Amino acid sequence: MSEPTAAATVDRRRVALVGRANSGKTSLLMHLTGSLQRPVNFPGTSVECIEGDVRVGGSLLCVVDLPGIASLEGHSRDEQQALLRLTRADEAPDLLCAVLDASKLIVELHLLAELRRLGRPIVVALTKVDVATAEGFPVDVDRLQRAIGLPLVVVNGATGAGAEALRQRLAAALPDVGDVADPAEGAADAVAGRRAVQRSRTDRIDGVLLHPIVGPFVLALVLLGMFQLVFAVADPFIGWIEAAQDLVGAGIEAMVAEGAVRSFLVDGLVNGVGSALVFVPQIALLIAFVTVVEASGYMARAVFLLDRLLRKVGLSGKSFVPLTSSFACAIPGIVASRILTDERDRLATIAVSPLMSCSARLPVYVVLLAAFFPAHQAGLLLFLLYLLGIVAAAVVALVLRRTVLRGGVSMLAMELPVYERPRLRVVGAHTWHAVRSFLRTAGTVILFATVVVWALGYFPRSPALHARFEELRAAVPAGAEGDVRRQRLDAEEAGAYLEQSWLASIGRAVQPAFAPAGFDWRMTVGVLAAFPARELVIPTLGTLYSLGDVEASTDLQDTRLGDALRTAKGPEGRPTMNGLVALAVMAFFALCSQCVGTLAAIRRETHSWRWPVFTFLYMTVLAWGVAVAIYQLGSWLGYAPA
Repeated sequence: MSEPTAAATVDRRRVALVGRANSGKTSLLMHLTGSLQRPVNFPGTSVECIEGDVRVGGSLLCVVDLPGIASLEGHSRDEQQALLRLTRADEAPDLLCAVLDASKLIVELHLLAELRRLGRPIVVALTKVDVATAEGFPVDVDRLQRAIGLPLVVVNGATGAGAEALRQRLAAALPDVGDVADPAEGAADAVAGRRAVQRSRTDRIDGVLLHPIVGPFVLALVLLGMFQLVFAVADPFIGWIEAAQDLVGAGIEAMVAEGAVRSFLVDGLVNGVGSALVFVPQIALLIAFVTVVEASGYMARAVFLLDRLLRKVGLSGKSFVPLTSSFACAIPGIVASRILTDERDRLATIAVSPLMSCSARLPVYVVLLAAFFPAHQAGLLLFLLYLLGIVAAAVVALVLRRTVLRGGVSMLAMELPVYERPRLRVVGAHTWHAVRSFLRTAGTVILFATVVVWALGYFPRSPALHARFEELRAAVPAGAEGDVRRQRLDAEEAGAYLEQSWLASIGRAVQPAFAPAGFDWRMTVGVLAAFPARELVIPTLGTLYSLGDVEASTDLQDTRLGDALRTAKGPEGRPTMNGLVALAVMAFFALCSQCVGTLAAIRRETHSWRWPVFTFLYMTVLAWGVAVAIYQLGSWLGYAPA
């Protein structure tokens, strides 16, 4: 049989996973299709239609995970998108897979009754049966199936048990549409052990975590612990990566003669790209921690606790969802703003989401904190940097909601999910996905940018300059002191080459704009290189300070970027960095808009260039103003580099 004929015989069936928010649709898609998704124990996480294909015998199931809906009347953009896929003639599914949460069965069954009115075949996937049992109201599955009169398969989202049976049922003959009567009343008896007076495990935990005094205190401890964890746990892993970087660099230096090729390999690739790879452990730990918090159900409690505070600045507690997502990356956070029903809330949330410190900013914080502050202060300062973005977002949102986005009030209405044990497999898979994405960036964008920065910083090479330093080295006497002096001359020669490079010319041309913030020309070049993507900051600085380390050390292992920043001096012999300048730099990167992808996402979600242009301009001006204020105030108090 020819390929076109064979393809024509395949039964292609479009299946829509439809259900209420947090019913387990994303987990089901992952188990049905074998694709890597991000199931989160938080209502409203899925805001886009995600598709996956799986072949079952002679059938090809095209499974679509729709955003959660509470009824067939959509209010927010994500709900409207789901309903559009259900009702449009060209996109309507052949079969509905109604995903019902057994722990909220009565409410789920009312949605099932509405879905039956669509007149399409339905297969029911019953999830979280184990959660319902643990909460004190087990479900009699057989009685429930007789009551609803539809095919029903029990699926465990954590283990994937039942996924194969559901896959086979979805590929089988289409079931009858059935009666459209509300099955909730007839199925009420299926909840076999309904609780009477006793409180569930979730209720008992919420009694503590949602306490008006204890709750916010616990939330602050969780956030502070997360930032301290980034430093405490990641340190040995960073040491291993740096040791490997040393070995690779030393091996290249032993095999390649001194010159442009060796400089490119060691200063450009090893020290440039390697300086970015050092921060993989921190990124992995941060993503893993946030994933655990989301999967446990605690993230929804944070929304509840912060709703009153966010409402004071004109936002809703639901804004916490896209804002929290932005701590990993602003792009999914901007897309997640679709869950907001009020358009003014949505636009304000989009405009301030980039102020949340994403994982790409973390390497900048880590290297500067490690270089200029003691370890016991690093975690607290990192927390304050993240808090700076949050406070700035609150102020900007308040201004927007009192001016151009004035009017409209949204209310927080959401169901708190039951607490669940995070699935280590999902946490590990999502963490690896984030690390792999960063490594892919390191192997493409960062690699390309590093090559460009190295070339601009290495050329032109003046023969006269090299001849002058050769004469100075020849005049140095032999012995230990002479070796130290020659090392210092080598570093001075590298610094002299860098000072006359094309990159130095570019940096000096722009540096006056950043001089009030205390930035030297090298830090200014790092700022400029980071505007397309923040991931380029550390590789750029790593290349710059590797090319022109103006302060030699007797310890040949003392080549870290932090050490180079701490010991670097300008042409006049004065230090270019100290703790005050580091604070100004970190504040700038905490508030500045430096991501083309984020601006493109704002353009897609707002359907206008006005909002991305406005976001870029206000964030850049705000970042510059705060950095200048920190440096000028610190200088007035006597903390400027001496």
